[in-house]
Amino acid sequence: MSCTSKISCISWNSFHKTQMASSDYEGIITLWDAFSGDKTAVFQEHEKRCWSVDFNSVDPKLLVSGSDDAKVKIWSTETDHSEISIEARANVCCVKFSPTSRHHLAFGSADHCVHYYDLRNPKRHLGILKGHRKAVSYTKFLSGERVVSASTDSQLKLWDLEGCSCSRTFKGHANEKNFVGLATNGEYIACGSENNSVCVYYEGLSKLLLMHKFSSVKHLLVTRARGRDF
Repeated sequence: MSCTSKISCISWNSFHKTQMASSDYEGIITLWDAFSGDKTAVFQEHEKRCWSVDFNSVDPKLLVSGSDDAKVKIWSTETDHSEISIEARANVCCVKFSPTSRHHLAFGSADHCVHYYDLRNPKRHLGILKGHRKAVSYTKFLSGERVVSASTDSQLKLWDLEGCSCSRTFKGHANEKNFVGLATNGEYIACGSENNSVCVYYEGLSKLLLMHKFSSVKHLLVTRARGRDF
């Protein structure tokens, strides 16, 4: 599969196992048949780089995208245009559907906040989650009621969506510049760190649970060179 621009994000359809969506630096959302490698649809409404795309796991026809044009767009695989457009106040860095609903989503923004919406009333947010000191780079749902966010302030925050409040802050990794990744299985939360490490937290503890540090590329090259000498 070949794309004309740098890819920023991919998302697999949980129902149609061969269907994948990608977003890229030109703001284009592309649907792919992963089995054949063919493009099946192209959406071109974003005006700037698109950072994030995500399929809805309850309604696999729906997907969402977020862009530097400060817009969140809802698409259907059955139409060639967006069905809903949400105007944000700043660049949108990440978007994620709730795993238990076709209507609810959260997105992180350069305004340092996580925004929570019900698509049945897209003109009004359900909550704005404030607490980060820099841009929110990732949002991931632990459940239908809780979401974790990552920011370039070197913090993760766990949010209670019912009360729109922060229940825990996780510190121990370094993240001041790059998008280093965020993943969760509902209990454990993993993220990258700018000291060439992967860090793991437990949702019930604020302190770092585990850190695995990778060898530098320079170290690997020196090790391989020494191995050849023998």
